[in-house]
Amino acid sequence: MVADTVFASAGSRVGAGIPAAALFDLLLTLDTHRQEEDRLNLFDWVMALPADLDPALAARAVLDYQSGHPGPVLSAPLHRLLDIVSQFSPSRLARFAGERRRSRLHPSSSFEESLI
Repeated sequence: MVADTVFASAGSRVGAGIPAAALFDLLLTLDTHRQEEDRLNLFDWVMALPADLDPALAARAVLDYQSGHPGPVLSAPLHRLLDIVSQFSPSRLARFAGERRRSRLHPSSSFEESLI
């Protein structure tokens, strides 16, 4: 897979910082390699991220990097998807996870009635 190869050559996280340039290069390579497959490119990119790197933070770092550096840019559809990913911080996701867990533990009566 392209993402594995490119990310391995780009290196891992540098100290406590996010390697925005390497993450941008990986995403740009995927975008160039498979045009018109933006969601698949984004998925490959997220799956190639180190386990301890939050995808929302990585996405924000890439967007900030791209806006501050002239040169190649991501395709508009991929840029929009990356912007959406950047909005899902761990605290926001934790709120949704708690709601989903509660709904499974205490299903509504309308749900139970629909099963009868």
